[in-house]
Amino acid sequence: MNKILIVDDEKAIRDVLSDTLSFLGYEVTVASNGHEGFSLFLNNSFELVFTDMHMPGMDGWTLARRIKDKSPNTPVVLITGSEKETVMKRFKGSFVDTVIFKPLSLEDIQKTVQGFLHTRQWTRGSAPSVSDSVSSQRYMKAEEQ
Repeated sequence: MNKILIVDDEKAIRDVLSDTLSFLGYEVTVASNGHEGFSLFLNNSFELVFTDMHMPGMDGWTLARRIKDKSPNTPVVLITGSEKETVMKRFKGSFVDTVIFKPLSLEDIQKTVQGFLHTRQWTRGSAPSVSDSVSSQRYMKAEEQ
């Protein structure tokens, strides 16, 4: 069974993601902040990490960098409700594999997880992107040119 780590300081988001991914058949572990999430990551084996962008102590960008330092092939999905253009500009030089914009849907979460865990032929920038995925993908490709 694939193991997924969810790191978010908002309990409601952790619960929704955890319930959704558990329903889809994945083993889910949750953390309420970046430091707890990184500790769990170091002491367990995860195939995928979801992290909130804004968290006290250690934000999602920093957590992604630390995860990639230890395990470069583990996909990291950033979750945010922030403004898309600003996030996508920072995405280009980050350790994040894709960004999901809130609000989240079951279909969006499922597509992202399947894209990373079942396809395994993704490359950064062509990775599955969820909320408003067509716009996000177009924006990433335009930025790369």
